[in-house]
Amino acid sequence: MNQPLQLIFVSSSPNDVEEMVTTIKTSGVAVRSRIAQNAEDLATLLNEAQPHIVLHTVETEEVTLEKTVATINGRTPEIPIIAITNSQQLDPVSCMLQGATNLVNKNNAEHLKLVVSSTAKTQLHIQQLKDTASHYEELETRCKNLMESSRDAICYIHEGMHTYVNKKYLEQFGFNDPEDVYGLSIMDLVAADNQGQMKTVLKNVAKLKESGELSLNFKKENDEIFSAKFNYSAVTVLGEECTQIVIQNSEDGGSTKELEEQLSYLSERDISTGFFHRRSILDQLELAVNEAKQGSIAQAFIQIDIANFTEIKDKFGFAALDKVSSNVASTLRKCCTNNETISNLTEESFGILTQNCDPDALKTFGAIVIQHLGELITTSGSDYVSIKPAVGAVIIDQFTTELSDVLNKAKTCCDEAWEQELNELVLYTPDDEQMGEREKDERWTQQLREAIKKNRLALLYQPIISLHGEPGERYQIYSALRDDQNQLVPASEFVMRIERTGYGKMLDRWIILNAFKKLAERRNNGSDMRLFIKLCANALLDTEFIGWLKEQLNNNNISPGLVCFEVKEHVLISHFNEAKILLRGLQNLKCEVAIDAFGSGDDPTKILKSIPANYVKINRSLMSNISENQENQAAIREIAKALKPIGTKVIAQFVEDADTLSTLWSLGINFTQGNFLQPASEEPNYDFSSM
Repeated sequence: MNQPLQLIFVSSSPNDVEEMVTTIKTSGVAVRSRIAQNAEDLATLLNEAQPHIVLHTVETEEVTLEKTVATINGRTPEIPIIAITNSQQLDPVSCMLQGATNLVNKNNAEHLKLVVSSTAKTQLHIQQLKDTASHYEELETRCKNLMESSRDAICYIHEGMHTYVNKKYLEQFGFNDPEDVYGLSIMDLVAADNQGQMKTVLKNVAKLKESGELSLNFKKENDEIFSAKFNYSAVTVLGEECTQIVIQNSEDGGSTKELEEQLSYLSERDISTGFFHRRSILDQLELAVNEAKQGSIAQAFIQIDIANFTEIKDKFGFAALDKVSSNVASTLRKCCTNNETISNLTEESFGILTQNCDPDALKTFGAIVIQHLGELITTSGSDYVSIKPAVGAVIIDQFTTELSDVLNKAKTCCDEAWEQELNELVLYTPDDEQMGEREKDERWTQQLREAIKKNRLALLYQPIISLHGEPGERYQIYSALRDDQNQLVPASEFVMRIERTGYGKMLDRWIILNAFKKLAERRNNGSDMRLFIKLCANALLDTEFIGWLKEQLNNNNISPGLVCFEVKEHVLISHFNEAKILLRGLQNLKCEVAIDAFGSGDDPTKILKSIPANYVKINRSLMSNISENQENQAAIREIAKALKPIGTKVIAQFVEDADTLSTLWSLGINFTQGNFLQPASEEPNYDFSSM
C-alpha cells in the first residue's frame, strides 16, 4: 500500500500485540498500530481514524468477537476483521460465521504474515477501484466540459441514433434543445446523395473500429445544405459502443487536434500542479517493473511525503492546502530535470520516476529536495509552519516482483526517515527477512555474475587422503565469493539459489576453467595432483557440456583421468535419464565419476548397476556421531563391502575429530576428507607424505 498499514488490535495484552506487529513488519510492510482493550476504546479509535484491518484476539475478555464485528459493521463495513487465537482447537468456521474474514494462531508467524499481506492487498485493490471510479467520474466531467466549450460540433451515435450532442452541434444544425436531437437518426441530418457514404462509415466503425476523416454534405433542421469535413472514431460510453463524430469548425481547422491534445493532457495530469495523476504514474511504474523483470534498464522511484501535512491542515484549514500543494509542486519542478516524471500520489505525497539509479546520485538529489522543501513556510497572520519532508526511494530492478512492492518499499523508507528524524533520503536496502525466495535467488545470481566479471571468486582446495597409501595428491575443489569486506562466502550458502535461476552451470564452468589452470601448473612442476569437481544439477541438462569439457582438457593439456566429477545421489535419481547420458559422456572422455551424498536409500548400491562410478562419497547423515553410532558404522561397513568387488572406492567426508578418523580405519573406507585433516584453503598445500 502507498501508506502505512493502519491496524487496530483488539487485545488485552500489549506484549502480544508488539510481537505480532514485529512479525508483520518483517514482511516489509510499514505498520501503524493502535490497541483497543475494550469496546469503548474500539469505538474511540474508529472515530479517530479508519484502519485498514482490525485484528481481534478471541481470548480478550473485555470484548467479544461478535461485539467487535457489530461495532465495525455499524460504522464502516469495508474493514476486514482477522480473528487471532492462542488455541489450536478453535474452529475457524465459527469465527468466520461471526463475521471474521480469517482465523490465525498468533504463534504461527508465517501464517499471520501471509493473511495480513493478502488482506492488505485486497484493501489496496479496493482503494484502487475507488480511486479509479473517482478518476473516471472526474475525467467524464472534464471531457464533457471540454466538449461543451469546443468550437467543433461533436456528437455520439449509437445504432444510428444521436445519444449526445454538444452546444456547437445544436447551433450547427439549428436546434435549440438537446432533447430535439436525442433519438434522431444521423441520416436525417445527412444530404440524400451522401447517406450511402455515412452508412458505410457507421458500418466500418461498428465492425472494424475504423477511424478517419471525410467530407460530406449535411442538412440543417430547416433543410439548408452545407458541406463540412468531419472526423469519426469508435468510442465507448457507459458500456455502449458508439461512433464519435466531430465536425470541424470551418474557421479553425486545427481545433479538433487541439481538443484531442487537451483531452489527452487532462486524462493524465492534475490541473493544479501539471503533474501526472496517481493512476497515470502507477501505469508508468507498472511498465517500469515489467521492463526491469525482462532485463531492461532499471529505474528508481522516489516518494516525497509532507510528513506534517495533518498539522498544517489542522492549523490553517483546508484553504491552505492548495497553496501548500502548489508551492511543493513548484519546488519539485525546479529540483527535477527533463529526465524525471513527477506525479501526485495523494494530497500529501508526491512521486518521482527517474532512470538515475546510482545510490549516491539519489542521495544527492534527495538532499536537494529536502533542503528546498524545508525552506517553504505556510503562514496565516503571525502564525507559520515549516514544511517537513520525508523522502524515500526504491530501485526498480530485475528483483522487483510487482507494483505493490515498489509502493510499499518507498513508503517504508519515507516512514523510516520521519520516525528516525533523518534529514536525508532513505534508500530501500533489503535484508534477508524482507526478501522473498525468488528475490534472494536473483540477487545471489547477480552477485555471482558481478563476482566473475570483477574477479572476486576464489577456488578452495581440501585434501582427500588415502587410508591405504594410494599414490597421488587428491584435492576436492570448492568455490567461494568475496563480499564487500573481502570475506569469503562459501558456495554452500548460495549454490542452491543460483541453480534455481539456471546459472549453476556458469559457476561450474568458471570452476573447471580455473581448476584446470591450477592443475596444469602443478603438474608441470612435478606434482601428482588430481582434482574432484562437483557438478550442479544444471550440468545434467547442459547438452553442450561434454564437448566444451573436451575442448578445455585439450587446451590445458590435461589427462582426463586426473579429474573426477561429482554429482549428488538425489540429483542423479531426480534426473536419471539425463544423468546416465552425462556420466556416460564423462566416462567416454576417460574422466572419473563420483556419486556424492551416497547411501541414503534402502538399497544404496542399486544405483551403481545403472550408473557405475569410480568413487562414492558417504552421505553426511551416516557420518553423524560415527565413533559411537553402531548403526551408522554397520551401514558404512556394508557399503564398503558391497562396493569392493566392483572396484568402486569409498570416501568418508566430514571427518572432524580423531575418534572419527580412527573408527573409519576399521570400516573398509578407502579415503577420508574433513576439517580435522585440513580445512579448505586457497592453496593446495597439504603434505601427503605425512599419512
